[in-house]
Amino acid sequence: MFSFFKNKSVIPEFEFINTFSEKDFYFVRTKQWMWVTKEEIALVHKDEKGFIKTTTMDFWFQEMFLDADGLKTISEYLLLLVKQFQDDKMKVPKDLDQFMIKTLLSLKNDLNAIEFTPMPNQLKEDFKNPIE
Repeated sequence: MFSFFKNKSVIPEFEFINTFSEKDFYFVRTKQWMWVTKEEIALVHKDEKGFIKTTTMDFWFQEMFLDADGLKTISEYLLLLVKQFQDDKMKVPKDLDQFMIKTLLSLKNDLNAIEFTPMPNQLKEDFKNPIE
């Protein structure tokens, strides 16, 4: 009778994460970063010749990089992302787990901006806060 009170947010069955061997690993930042604007950050690193380079990122890369605090597993992070979609009253994408893992792997392998560890990690001081 009062179906409009029911939560219409459907959580998909996430199957991809169940096959991901590092789903219970923690992820932590491994690069310095700085604010470019109020909404955009850049990774800061030296290239092979010692020159300082900056790399800006798309929204989701930036969000996941900033969330890489070393204190939550990849599986736990998926639940946090689901909650964010629900809190914003948005439909939870059925491939959210695959998208999240693909983005985290790119941050790890392509940008060398995070690492996966089997145990929780404290962020190193150099990576906690933006540089000036």
